[in-house]
Order: sequence, then C-alpha cells, then structure tokens
Amino acid sequence: MADSRTFRSSAAPLRPPVNAAPAVAFDWGYWMCPIDTAADRFGPFAGLVALWQSRRREDGGLPRRRDFKAEEFSEWMGRIFIAKIEHDPFDLRFTLWGSTLCEWWRVDYTGQTLGTQSSDPDAWSVERRYFAEMARRPFFGFAGGSLSEYGRSHIKVIGLDLPLSNGTGLDQVLSAHLRIDVDRDLAQLLPDCPFVVFDDRAPATVGEAAVVW
Repeated sequence: MADSRTFRSSAAPLRPPVNAAPAVAFDWGYWMCPIDTAADRFGPFAGLVALWQSRRREDGGLPRRRDFKAEEFSEWMGRIFIAKIEHDPFDLRFTLWGSTLCEWWRVDYTGQTLGTQSSDPDAWSVERRYFAEMARRPFFGFAGGSLSEYGRSHIKVIGLDLPLSNGTGLDQVLSAHLRIDVDRDLAQLLPDCPFVVFDDRAPATVGEAAVVW
C-alpha cells in the first residue's frame, strides 16, 4: 500500500456532489479503545487489529501506510476508506472510498474532505474533533450509525478506524466497515471490547502514556 495516489472507485448510480438534504450523521456515535487491547476482543475486526498490531515498530510507533500490502485487506475490499490528515484547518481528505461504501452511501467521497457532500458542514464538527483527538493521542476508533440522512435509513454501519503515522504524527486513517442490523449496536457486536464513548466535551483519557509516533 505504498502508492499514495488518489484512487477513485466505481459504483452507480451515485448521488450528485451536493445533496438536496443535509448528509449528516445525527444518530451516529463515536467510541475509543486503547491500541494495546488484545486483538481477539474485537470480534469481526480481530484480524484487522492483529494485522495492524503486527506492523507496529519496535519502539512502539504506529504503522505507516507503506507497511501494508493491498492484498492483505482482500476480505475487506470495497468496504475500506483511507483518509489523509490535513492541517490548518484540521480535516480529512479521502484518498480511497471503497466501491461498497459508494453503494451503501450512494456517494463517492474519493478526493473530497469530510462532509463535503453535506449542506450543513457544521454537522461534522464532532467527527473532526474525534479524529483530532486521535491525532493528539492515538486509539482504535469506532464510528457508526444509520445512513438515514442519505435516504438510506435501512442501512446501518460500524467502522473501525486504524491510525497510521508518518513518524511525526497521525498521517492517515484506514477505516473498515461492516453493515449490521438496524437494531444492533456496538456493545452487541463487540461484547468483549473495552471501548469508551468519545466525549467531545472533555479530553479523552485513552492512552495517556507518552506517545510514540
């Protein structure tokens, strides 16, 4: 996965670049889990967590994107996004938005920043703060909810967010997604995972040891 080019996935039909209704995630939640948590506690995401942990550097630093090969994610192809961290202002720009995500969202975010497809950009401020906290102190993150604001209320997804570093800080995020029943939640999906709710009103307490990038 050393190639840093922007990839565009193909799925049709997709919604136009600007939606008539706000594409916001009002019913979404965000959670955090320490990066040293045993992989077998992550249920269907266990293989991804084990792979990520196996690529940490000897000094404890986070993996880089080039530490992975695309074929290692074959089971998740189409359900992955990769986002590059931008600064001043802080944002995420999607360099890969999988074809299955296009089908679920009816939107292709490739090459766009977080919430670009929304008519209410402020609605994405919580998610930006969630990723900003990941940039301050890395953690395994979860984000999920229904796609009702995209006219897809019958679809509910959970994404695992894996932090990647360039050696000086959070550089990219790789996120893999599952579609789940609309009446299921993260606690039911991952009953053994010690995640905590991301509270954007207070600093996170996950991983307060010295950070090694």
